[in-house]
Amino acid sequence: MASISAEDEGALATAPAEELLGLEAVTDLGDDATAAYILAKRANHVRVQAAALAWSRSGARVNTLSPGVIATAMAEADEDAEGHMRKMLDACGAGRPGTPGEIADAVAFLTGPEARYITGTDLLVDGGQAGWIRRHMRRRPSSSPNAPSASTSATCS
Repeated sequence: MASISAEDEGALATAPAEELLGLEAVTDLGDDATAAYILAKRANHVRVQAAALAWSRSGARVNTLSPGVIATAMAEADEDAEGHMRKMLDACGAGRPGTPGEIADAVAFLTGPEARYITGTDLLVDGGQAGWIRRHMRRRPSSSPNAPSASTSATCS
C-alpha cells in the first residue's frame, strides 16, 4: 500500500473529482512520475471502495479492473529498443501479454451474475506481471517524504 496518511487516503476517496488535483497528497508529489502513478492507482482503489459503499444499498456493484500489458498497437508502440517490456513478460507468470479478449472476459465476469457478491474491489488481470515487478523492480528512494516509494508500486497497481 502507498504510504499516505489515513487523512489523505480519506480525502482521495471522497473528494469531488474537480478537487483531486488540489489535495496535499497530490501536490506534494512534484514531478515524481512513479509516485504519481502509484498514488493514482491507490486513489482509484479507495474511490471504488467508497463508491461501492455509497451505491450498494441501491443494488449497484462498483469495481475496477487493472490490466497488465495487453497485446495492442499501443503496447507495441511503447516497447523500448532494449526490449524491457518483452523481457519482463517472458519472465513473469503467463510469459506473454494479455489479449483484449481476456480483458473482456474479466469484465463480463465482474458484470455478470457470478460476481453479484463482489463490490468495492479491483480485479488485477495481468498474468503475474505485478508479482514479477514486486520482486524485480529496482528500489528507489522517494523524492518526497509524503510520496509512496517505488517499492510499493506492485501493491497499488
